Amino acid sequence: MSSAMGTTFLAGPGAPRVLAVSARDGRAAADAAGRLADRLAGDPSLDPDDVALTLVRGRERFAVRHAVTGTTGAELADALRESAARPRREAPVPALVLDLGDGSALPGTPALPQVVEASAVAGSVSPAATVRTAAELYGTASWLAAHGVRPETVVGRGPAAAAAAAVRGDLSLPDALRAAATGADVPQGTIPQDPEKAVLVVRVGDGADGPGALGLDPLDPASYARLFAALWEHGFDVDCTLGRGGSRVRLPGYPFRRSGSVTAASPAPGLRPLTPHEQRWLFHDLVRSGSAAEHALCATAVLPGTVPGAPDADAALAALLDRHPNLRTVFTRDGGRWFARESRRPVAARLLAPAPGAEPEALVRAAAVDETFAAADVPLVRCVLAPAGGGRAVALAVYAPVAGGSSADELLAEWAEFAGTPLRPAAGAGARTA
Repeated sequence: MSSAMGTTFLAGPGAPRVLAVSARDGRAAADAAGRLADRLAGDPSLDPDDVALTLVRGRERFAVRHAVTGTTGAELADALRESAARPRREAPVPALVLDLGDGSALPGTPALPQVVEASAVAGSVSPAATVRTAAELYGTASWLAAHGVRPETVVGRGPAAAAAAAVRGDLSLPDALRAAATGADVPQGTIPQDPEKAVLVVRVGDGADGPGALGLDPLDPASYARLFAALWEHGFDVDCTLGRGGSRVRLPGYPFRRSGSVTAASPAPGLRPLTPHEQRWLFHDLVRSGSAAEHALCATAVLPGTVPGAPDADAALAALLDRHPNLRTVFTRDGGRWFARESRRPVAARLLAPAPGAEPEALVRAAAVDETFAAADVPLVRCVLAPAGGGRAVALAVYAPVAGGSSADELLAEWAEFAGTPLRPAAGAGARTA
């Protein structure tokens, strides 16, 4: 599906690659970057795409990171050596915001499959330039999300506000495009204000970086590479292959070091060691990037009535988490190691727009389990809703290691009880471990 267009744009021979390494501490990270540089310099036959894929798909992600861009093995080796010479340390992962700008028309169309699909919808709504721009911004944001750029919120102004509302799930794409055509008022979205957490903004437009912000020029393949390298170094587990593909190859292993003490440092207050069950599945899924759906329990059902507003859906999910505090568990990193903690941050239900031709239950199930649970500080339970004829389809997914003794069917029934709607599962629906 539109793969040739995507390949031409970001996977051509002159498009930059991203190589990303990580380790528990700064010295080990520098060693990892230096050893990879030596491997590239010593074997000119290595395909950078194969190296990038091996690093992304076959390595655990640690907190101290290096990422470089380049088009050839020699360029990447030089960049790795330069990066290794700059000290790195672990830092808190900031809150990520995607800013789609003010809706100014792009000088061209990003050749991404999601942009092609959104533009086709735009063509059925209106030929207006504002509609075309909103569709291109929506498609670009959708491509970013498919490759691991998952912001806490999306904001925009003018026609971009409509695109942002569609990305957030506040409006269906056709409704957002109609709003862009008529200039209707659409909420712009708000940047989170958390005094305990820094904010990093990705600005879609001219590609220029600034204080607390990274730029993306949607028409420049090099801009995508720079953005993904920077996001990796900020602690985000993005797909640094940029969708290029490749094959696994043998690369230098992790540079383990002996500690001067046999006693591990105590975790920070509020953190606890992972249980054996959590450790087993989390580390499995970290190494096999994107495979956490294998360990997601997911139940689906079709309920009567329209899709509830976000506050009602969120309130039912909050009540479920109060009943099952284990579902508030999130995994986090401290001192280069993984721990678990209880998060009191609200978990928002996701409301999907109608998707013509899509089966609603399959749509909500995919949205609930397709994004990995194996990442730092992400909720380990998800609730997704979408219109389904005269009713609504709902999926509830939970990462198996924190489900306790509850099945996904039981948890979904409890959510429906809190939402004030009796559960009527569709034939064949129920919990599954993918």
